[in-house]
Amino acid sequence: MKTDRILWVDWLKFLAIFGIVGIHVSSSLLTPDYLFSIQWYQGVVAASLFRFGIILFLMASGFLILRKRQSIQDIPRRVKRVLVPFVFWLILYAILKAVFTHELGPSWAFGDLIDFIIRGFLDPTIISVQFWYVYMILGLYILSPIISGWIQNAPIEEIKYYIWIWIIISILQFFDVHSILFDYLRYFTGAIGYFILGYYLVIQKDELFKNRTFGAILFILGSAITIIGTIGLSFVTHGQSLSFIKLGDLTPGAFLQGIGLFIIVFNTDFTKADGRINEIVVKISKMSYGIYLSNVLVINFLEKFNLMHLNGITLIEIFIYIILVIILSAAIIKIMDMLPVLHLFSGD
Repeated sequence: MKTDRILWVDWLKFLAIFGIVGIHVSSSLLTPDYLFSIQWYQGVVAASLFRFGIILFLMASGFLILRKRQSIQDIPRRVKRVLVPFVFWLILYAILKAVFTHELGPSWAFGDLIDFIIRGFLDPTIISVQFWYVYMILGLYILSPIISGWIQNAPIEEIKYYIWIWIIISILQFFDVHSILFDYLRYFTGAIGYFILGYYLVIQKDELFKNRTFGAILFILGSAITIIGTIGLSFVTHGQSLSFIKLGDLTPGAFLQGIGLFIIVFNTDFTKADGRINEIVVKISKMSYGIYLSNVLVINFLEKFNLMHLNGITLIEIFIYIILVIILSAAIIKIMDMLPVLHLFSGD
């Protein structure tokens, strides 16, 4: 496959959206109703295996943006590419939620819908849970001229210093260690660390991080920590504990998974892969943001019309439904992208 694209980045984004859809598909099993059932255990395994989703998106974006100095003049273009599809999907989700789930009550008025949408822009998670990512990535894009300006002039030891503080503070927060010091070090926590880590892992010279076997070990270890931690804590507390499965947070398992997969993908020569496979990966990569915004709606549709059943060999079913949801979401995005006003929907 002849291409001027960075194939390993496309593979990162492809795996990222696969993992995110996997989290959303398997989440219906992580409820107290299924606790300690065969379906629940399989749901825990699936949800644990896919924790890398958002992390890979952040690391891919971090590499692409921080590898060169970002101009403040580029911010409006980046913000537009994020906001235009988001505004459309937020309004669509809000309307469908009001009509089909009676979110606003059985006899809502147009003014109620407008109020719901306005509140949705202030807190998009009240309309659909995955929308939290939009404001997070917008924040990173807005800060990117400052971050890239520092990182392009910083010695690698300085970048490593930042990452180590980020890791230490984040892990202490995960274990709920309280200290007023942490309140004043919040800029060392959260998504910005993964953003910088995606760039650092490419430029660093440590041979260990060029070893795919080491990456596989990290991924397996991270998955095991999440699975064992979730099941173990649930047994200890006699109820479902999802401390190791948190949206958007740095957990030990997700952290190791993300680094492990990044190492594997970055050190793989995908030009040797089948050209047809690479073409599919690139297409999904280009549509990954649109699929991210739309996939929950597709899942809700399948559930609403009883077209998704997770009651057999659940792990196999989850993988089948992930593929189905990605195909349906990609088809929707492709159709919308044919309309000139919605051209940004499948943007890269």
